Amino acid sequence: MNAKILLIERKHATLPSFGAGLIRKDFQLQTVKSGSAAISALGESEYDLVVVNAASMRTTGKRICNSIQNVVSRHIPIILIVDKEFDEGENVVADVILVLPFTLQKLVNRIKPFEPSDMKNI
Repeated sequence: MNAKILLIERKHATLPSFGAGLIRKDFQLQTVKSGSAAISALGESEYDLVVVNAASMRTTGKRICNSIQNVVSRHIPIILIVDKEFDEGENVVADVILVLPFTLQKLVNRIKPFEPSDMKNI
């Protein structure tokens, strides 16, 4: 079993959903549909990282990422998925920013550095 991931996304017919693919890749996954639901989930359980599919919510994801880092007592890595590039001056609290379109494998490759170290040696 791989990293325990909290995925924040809403499903849209025109945008890719990454949940099913991450489950097929053996990640432990919980999906929520909003930033406030994510904050609640982070208070109830520990996750190795958060994936914010901001494109699926038609937002930049900036406020969600900042809220997560301000509320959670420890640093939790965040991968932010957006549908367009950010301006150089935008201050976004995310460890990785991926711009659509990309493959599931690219997302998995960005997740791997954040997996628990004991899982990497299996």
